[in-house]
Amino acid sequence: MKIYISADIEGISGIVAVNQVLPGERDYQRSRELMTQEVNAAIEGAVAVGATEIVVNDLHGAGTNILIESLNNKAQLITGSSHKGAMMEGLDSSFDAVIFIGYHSRMNVSGVLSHSFHGGVISNININGKDVGEFYMNACVAGHFNVPVVLVSGDNILEEEVKDVNAAIETVVVKTSYGRYAAKCLTPSVVFEKIIEKSKVALINARNIDPIKVQEPHEMRITFFNSGQAESASIMPGAELVGPNSVSYSGKTIMDSYRALTAMIKIAKSN
Repeated sequence: MKIYISADIEGISGIVAVNQVLPGERDYQRSRELMTQEVNAAIEGAVAVGATEIVVNDLHGAGTNILIESLNNKAQLITGSSHKGAMMEGLDSSFDAVIFIGYHSRMNVSGVLSHSFHGGVISNININGKDVGEFYMNACVAGHFNVPVVLVSGDNILEEEVKDVNAAIETVVVKTSYGRYAAKCLTPSVVFEKIIEKSKVALINARNIDPIKVQEPHEMRITFFNSGQAESASIMPGAELVGPNSVSYSGKTIMDSYRALTAMIKIAKSN
């Protein structure tokens, strides 16, 4: 059994503030340790039910958050800033299941540290009339390779987002949102046990969880925080400026749209 773990930091228990997730800021080192430990819990659960190969992708920021010296040695780590595969670098059809650890809800909902890919650039992402965030986009990338997302951990608002897409996906709610910068959090030891147990359940049941697919072709509409960002992003081939701060892109596949989104964010960051 070959497992892919995609790990972010904002959805880790105990993390509620921006200064906890940025390198050089207060509490960042502690956050890295908590993130690594929650990933280790997912690895432990996967190994317990027969996983023979586990790949972990550190996808937050520059991708240098997980402490490799503390990572369970049953896994391999993708670290650093990827430009092609982005948050799902290294995933292909050879994997049996995907686990999301430390994820957060999309922008414009009340989840802890909610945002969509880049909190200073993206105000909203819409696919075929559905507002979506990182969970949905990354799950659709997994679906492109016919690999199911079987477990997602994060706050209760993210759980609602996940269950709205596929109720069969297992979830671990590590904290209950009290707003964008506050939450009622489970202690790490409790979280670790929950992730271990839910990883086992999810992977045993993986064949009964359908991959998430998006209609193809489809229309992606990205709303930026300001008109300058949208104008810059609209130079992307295939993109069209459809409002003062909105760009439309018609994708033949989710991979087309995913790469276009990544490119437009990089272009828009200059404004």
